[in-house]
Amino acid sequence: MKRFPIEKSRGQGRPSGQRYSYTELANRWYLIWISEKYGVDPHKFLACFLDAWIHEKSSCNDLSVRCREKTGEAGVFLVTRDEKIIAQVRLNEMALKRLPDVDLSSYPWNQVPSVKDAADSETGDTRIKDVGLRAQHVNLKARVVEKSITKKVYSRFGDSHDLSTAVISDSTGSIKLPLWNAQIGMVSVGDTVQIENGRVKAFRGELQVSVGKRGKLNVIERTN
Repeated sequence: MKRFPIEKSRGQGRPSGQRYSYTELANRWYLIWISEKYGVDPHKFLACFLDAWIHEKSSCNDLSVRCREKTGEAGVFLVTRDEKIIAQVRLNEMALKRLPDVDLSSYPWNQVPSVKDAADSETGDTRIKDVGLRAQHVNLKARVVEKSITKKVYSRFGDSHDLSTAVISDSTGSIKLPLWNAQIGMVSVGDTVQIENGRVKAFRGELQVSVGKRGKLNVIERTN
């Protein structure tokens, strides 16, 4: 497991050497790395997330931040550049309020998050908050929290297919999962599914993980 430095808080009333959760530190590190990669002021970029939490959208130079979903006291944020999604991250409200005061000297700027760091250390599954368009052969374990009504769609060749869009969630976030034909009857809301060799794409500004011909979708725990 990667170890992050202890950050000394700038805020009043908080003891120095305050320890934060691994998830919060990892998210900060990842966002700081993005700001460095795209040449934007890190403090202004980090402040965008709290602004987007309040106003839904914010921007820093050519990077845009949008809060696409709020669940309780946490939000799922999309970072885009020229309308292309470059990152998705889940942040709770407390972490958002602390972002503007991050001590940048405490974080490694020249290290790129690896696939190993993005995966669950015990199962090897990718966490939803780490899913991005660059991800290949994604393995996910998540619970089905929503499932849309089935509808008919037609290919450019005139073939009809049944489609239902599910939303799957883990402890770090949620993402859409298109279910085609026989897959629709496989899963129900509340089931836990395992996706192997999934593909990530953007559709109408949102990330989706799909199970293509080379992927697998299995229900590993049913509601009933």
